[in-house]
Amino acid sequence: MNIIRSNTFDQYELDKNIIAIGSFDGIHKGHKKILDKTLKLADEKGLKSGLLTFEPHPQEIVGGDNSHFYIYSKAQKRKIIKEMGFDYYFEMNFSKDLAQTPFDDFVKKIIVNNLNTRHIVVGSDFTLGYKGDGNIKKLKRLGKKYKFQVTAVEPKKIGEHKISSSVIRDLIKAGRLDELKEHLGNNFKIEGKVVEGFGRGRKLGIPTANIKPSTKYVLPPDGVYAVYFYVNNDKYKGVVNFGHKPTFNDENFTIEVHLPNFEGDLYEEYVEIELVKFIRGEKEFDDVDELVETIKQDILYMEELL
Repeated sequence: MNIIRSNTFDQYELDKNIIAIGSFDGIHKGHKKILDKTLKLADEKGLKSGLLTFEPHPQEIVGGDNSHFYIYSKAQKRKIIKEMGFDYYFEMNFSKDLAQTPFDDFVKKIIVNNLNTRHIVVGSDFTLGYKGDGNIKKLKRLGKKYKFQVTAVEPKKIGEHKISSSVIRDLIKAGRLDELKEHLGNNFKIEGKVVEGFGRGRKLGIPTANIKPSTKYVLPPDGVYAVYFYVNNDKYKGVVNFGHKPTFNDENFTIEVHLPNFEGDLYEEYVEIELVKFIRGEKEFDDVDELVETIKQDILYMEELL
């Protein structure tokens, strides 16, 4: 898969292609319906398949309060798109200037002239351009003018409710992992780098890896979860704690993972944590011995769950 950023769009002579357009934060079942349609049409029409997405998320720029939290990191999103079999990954730098660009100008300059696109696939609720001025009707009108086709994909639903990134964020924040998996199509995963911690776990006989997330993730409620842990293409069972370690009066939020069957040094490794089941909420213990005993019970329960 070719990853092409917007500052180099005009440096390529691209093959004729079909693209899906969107932020695709989460790549949930609704997004996958759009992406699968794109791949299917690319195969039928003999076109290269592509995705045009935006970094950072537009809401982080137009929201003005830096309050947007991500479901996937940029690296996770790229990995999923590559595994799906796309030829091109077009990454558009989203800025205040871009947010104010008229929709017609964006389509002509970027989609038609730079990307050589012959077919566009979007969700039926698609909007783009200055103040959301662009929509399906205008996109189809421009398609007639610039000779590209447009396919609008209806939303994916669970019952009567549309699957959306906003709903998924709410499910993550509520810790409703089973419902979350139903919307995403897979368990929620967090990517990060193992960084130096305080070493308390090792002193207690339960060493942990302290994880610095790769992006500003939406996070589940504080507590202990059963997880799968991925490092260097290896998979381990583990328990993760999200929280502030009230037993030690620590005000700093941390993500700490214990892997019962791992031996070695994880420091500075990039890893991924797959949340599977909630075990218990975070609590303050009367003493360290009670904490250690509870963690041992957490580990036993994790082994049963996984």
